[in-house]
Amino acid sequence: MKLLRVYLGEKDFEKGIPTAEYIMKLAYKEGMKGVTILKGIMGFGKKRHIHRSDFFSISEDLPVVIDIVDEAEKIDMFVEKLKELNFDGLIVEIPVVAHYMESKK
Repeated sequence: MKLLRVYLGEKDFEKGIPTAEYIMKLAYKEGMKGVTILKGIMGFGKKRHIHRSDFFSISEDLPVVIDIVDEAEKIDMFVEKLKELNFDGLIVEIPVVAHYMESKK
């Protein structure tokens, strides 16, 4: 199992929709096991521009993190699809040990 983590900005768009949403839909279409999209409140990237959301300043390009968990082979194939997209960001792959939790109801 691997965790694929994608860092990008909320201003990134792919084919007319936010890139984060585009990636989530692509992951769904590809049958990935799970996707979570998180919106950051503050961060900076390679260009070293600080993006933040607080009472005094509201950034129009807050950080977004996408987590995708699946088998290593599927993650590797999915990364190739992500490399075709046009966004400034970072793709990180992390090996994981997964323990699925299910309600006892």
